[in-house]
Amino acid sequence: MPHTPKQTQDEYADKFPEAANDWDLKRLYADLAKAKQNQPGSRNKKSLTSKEKACLRGLLCDKSPQEIAEEFMMDYTGIRVDLARGLYPFVKTLTKHEGEKLTNWRQIPKWLEEARYKQKPVSKPSNLYVERSPTESICYRKILQPATLIRIKAPQKMGKTLLMNNIFTHAAQKGYQKVLLNLLEFNEDLLTTLDKFLLSFCSRVGYQLKLPNKPADDWDEYLGASGNCKAYFEKYILSNIDKALVFGLDNVDHIFPYDKVAPDFFGLLRAWHEEGKRNEIWEKLRLVVAYSTEVNVRLDINQSPFNVGTQIDLPEFSLQQLQELAQRYELNLDIVKIKQLREMVGGHPYLVKQAFDYLKNHQNITLEQILATATTDAGLYRQHLRQLLLSIEQKPKLVDAMKKVVEANKPVRVEQNQAYKLESMGLVSWQGNEIKSRCELYRAYFKEHLGSNL
Repeated sequence: MPHTPKQTQDEYADKFPEAANDWDLKRLYADLAKAKQNQPGSRNKKSLTSKEKACLRGLLCDKSPQEIAEEFMMDYTGIRVDLARGLYPFVKTLTKHEGEKLTNWRQIPKWLEEARYKQKPVSKPSNLYVERSPTESICYRKILQPATLIRIKAPQKMGKTLLMNNIFTHAAQKGYQKVLLNLLEFNEDLLTTLDKFLLSFCSRVGYQLKLPNKPADDWDEYLGASGNCKAYFEKYILSNIDKALVFGLDNVDHIFPYDKVAPDFFGLLRAWHEEGKRNEIWEKLRLVVAYSTEVNVRLDINQSPFNVGTQIDLPEFSLQQLQELAQRYELNLDIVKIKQLREMVGGHPYLVKQAFDYLKNHQNITLEQILATATTDAGLYRQHLRQLLLSIEQKPKLVDAMKKVVEANKPVRVEQNQAYKLESMGLVSWQGNEIKSRCELYRAYFKEHLGSNL
């Protein structure tokens, strides 16, 4: 009887494992458990929960509470409350910052680094990056050009953020500065007005660049929100750098639904890009934006940043790239086995790497055993698939659209907004004006779990 991967008790074990490359997690877990014991009402709780450990790893990987909630497919408010009542006090106790107000989640990794829990980085991640030519060479060339704008579009978990980080690394070799803002960090309250959003926007940029000034001190109501934001960049940022600033904006589609912010903000990005063509100061700004779905914001064609610059559509891994990645993992997989994996998950980077990571760390398990249970609730992808299912089930129209996709044996046409949402989640791919399941894993799983009414 074939041995299949056992279900681990830690349902969050696959969340942010890369934190172990830079941090002494074993010692940190143990010391935080002791700090937890010193909290009121925690004396009978002997260790961190798996969820607390995963949240910690997320913060150490520079993920905001909003991003952690998105990864867990959970409510942001719930995660924020859990952190405030649990992990944050534990860290404060451990690092002797009790009584100090936590004003930014980034203070957590900062305090832990100061307490010497950060270790020498492991070289593994960089060795496992496989280029999808000519994507990287185009980006590396464009980022060196004045006033450039690069738009990276791909579904979730296709490698947008990793590509952006590699662009930063390439630019840093030229002495460029960088700022990366993840727009998932902007909660609904900050997106109610343009003034509130752009003031927070400027504050976060200043914080990353370690600027002593506070944007609110110079905010002039007569300039308007966009005018104040532009003035802040000119006065405090672009005028004070010698070379260039690579400014990355990740998950910009997060603000698409916010009509009071999105049109003006994207118009501002377009204006900055155009300003760089005639103004020496603005030449220094190099914009890189990443998003997962089609732009569904009503924008004047002359005020949109989504029809200028260079668009990068991240493809799946090719068969040759899958072979290269397997070799980097030092896995003994021949072309037949690579094709078997590809038949199940396509060339989806996240799904492929999940399989390769498991094979690397469980050498008594074969690829055939992983594939045998892949589409089930006991398989390797169970947590990932369950999170996608929970996300879909919250939206009846999305359920209906996905049902239509998985019950068909050919591409189908569904309502456009639902098609875009399914595409952004990585569940479907386009074929002309119709969509189909991105891979057999998704088709089989969702046919089983949404199939009661088929």
